[in-house]
Amino acid sequence: MLKHTGGHSGVLTSRTPLYGSQHTVIPREQAQQWLPEVLEQDWSKEPMTAFAAVMMCRKTGDRLSDISDDYREQVLAKLKSSRAPEGWYSLVTDVKELSESESKRVFGDALPHGLSLIS
Repeated sequence: MLKHTGGHSGVLTSRTPLYGSQHTVIPREQAQQWLPEVLEQDWSKEPMTAFAAVMMCRKTGDRLSDISDDYREQVLAKLKSSRAPEGWYSLVTDVKELSESESKRVFGDALPHGLSLIS
């Protein structure tokens, strides 16, 4: 059972490494085992659960790592019905970098004053 217990569910479920190589992320098969339960949750009441689903289904550009199209479509439909931020929708449909606000959501709190993420 996957249960949100704090601010870092995006880190746990991310399918694109925040740092390091691709082999450091959870396997596609594990994410696909979690998705049915995540899809049953009320995302409008639990937005971090929606964000965890986004991170699980985030498009990587690697067909062996990406979640199946069936799950991707289910997550997209639920994001739309839950009125999730448009940026989350595009993370599932396109290979793209996280915005500053999305990065803060993944890492939890904002970075200490004077530090910033660079590409």
